[in-house]
Amino acid sequence: METKNNAENSKSKKVIIVLMCLVAVLIVVISVLLWQKSKPDSKQDSSDSAQTTTRSTQSDGGGLVVPDRPDMIDITAYETIKLKADTLEQSLRLENPLDNNCWMVITLSLEDGTELWRSEELRPGQLVRSITLNKALSAGEYENAVLSYKHWTYDDKKEPLNGAETLVKLVVQ
Repeated sequence: METKNNAENSKSKKVIIVLMCLVAVLIVVISVLLWQKSKPDSKQDSSDSAQTTTRSTQSDGGGLVVPDRPDMIDITAYETIKLKADTLEQSLRLENPLDNNCWMVITLSLEDGTELWRSEELRPGQLVRSITLNKALSAGEYENAVLSYKHWTYDDKKEPLNGAETLVKLVVQ
């Protein structure tokens, strides 16, 4: 009789352990679902954070696939640009990042408005590795030069989009 009670107690303990494990798994699953639901939806449009911007893509017809992000334009800002003195040919890396869905023209000017260089229309992902200045600069530092970015929609309409200007110090050696 005592062996039967021990067997029943052992069976009861096993059932309790299995039930406790199931309850623990259920709690974990519910917690994960609640956490997922409380996170911001990544499909919502937000100009504050690139992580919450949708990133569908489209083709330009020539095989280049660019993200469909008309509300977001990436630019590269520089604090300092180093140039060679007394020469027009310069090594300088400027680009229209691939994530952009727009044409871009980049202009480098001195503080007084003298245009040193203007790019052609750059498609998304296009990189400029060298530039030819309109005017050679003497050695020195040129404070408050302007790197200007103009943008147009990446389609046949080429509608103007917002632009940007950043101040940069030219160090000419």
